[in-house]
Amino acid sequence: MKKILLVAVIFSFVAIDAMAQRAERPGRKITPEKIAERAAERMANRLNLSEEQKEEVYTLHLERAVQNAEEMKARREKMQAEHQAMQEKLEAILTPEQKIQWEKNKTEARQKFRDARDGKRKFNGERRRGQRPGRGA
Repeated sequence: MKKILLVAVIFSFVAIDAMAQRAERPGRKITPEKIAERAAERMANRLNLSEEQKEEVYTLHLERAVQNAEEMKARREKMQAEHQAMQEKLEAILTPEQKIQWEKNKTEARQKFRDARDGKRKFNGERRRGQRPGRGA
């Protein structure tokens, strides 16, 4: 049971860490204005909208995109607060030795995730999908 809890905590930590890193990358953030602009442009091209219609569609999409962004931010903050509370409770349960091991496991999981994300996968001699034993590929 403790191992399952530990694995669940590690995965939640890695997921939140990944979301935070994704949010920190410059140039990758899509603004509500850009979302609305793309949606309005796509509809204008597909439906042959007039300029007036395009403006109305843009305004409608912008309102929804801003609302979605606000809701997402609130959800993210709530999840981070819940995660922090869980971390504190877990730390209160663990012995100092277990805390050290737990931190080590989290660090390893984070690094493994980053390596996989960056394309540095390690296969430890395992076959990749589609390869046959005895043949190099």
